[in-house]
Amino acid sequence: MGAARGTPSSPRRLPLLSVLLLPLLGGAQATIVFIKEPSSQDALQGRRALLRCEVEAPGPVHVYWLLDGAPVRDTERRFAQGSSLSFAAVDRLQDSGAFQCVARDDATGEEAHSANASFNIKCESSCARPPSTLNS
Repeated sequence: MGAARGTPSSPRRLPLLSVLLLPLLGGAQATIVFIKEPSSQDALQGRRALLRCEVEAPGPVHVYWLLDGAPVRDTERRFAQGSSLSFAAVDRLQDSGAFQCVARDDATGEEAHSANASFNIKCESSCARPPSTLNS
């Protein structure tokens, strides 16, 4: 009778155990892994800087950047260089905030976000406001 009682409970435990272990066994495991994540750093106003981001994934991924949650658009001053974000001239007004690297597998819809990174922008002399804002 003890065996009969144990038999029906075993099938009930297996599905529950499977649900609990599924993420650990790869059923819902992220396949995009950050090899290098961007990190906060000191930067000089008007000087070059680089936020590095490298990912590993089983298939092709699209990497893009966010600044305070909004997509970063490439300009001559700030642009994607591979999966990293390059700055020809850091600007204390335009580059203040939290940058985040995002990798997306368009085939599966999987998306991974890096940790936030920001600049501690320092001035060599005075950080004068750009001429276009002096009259505003």
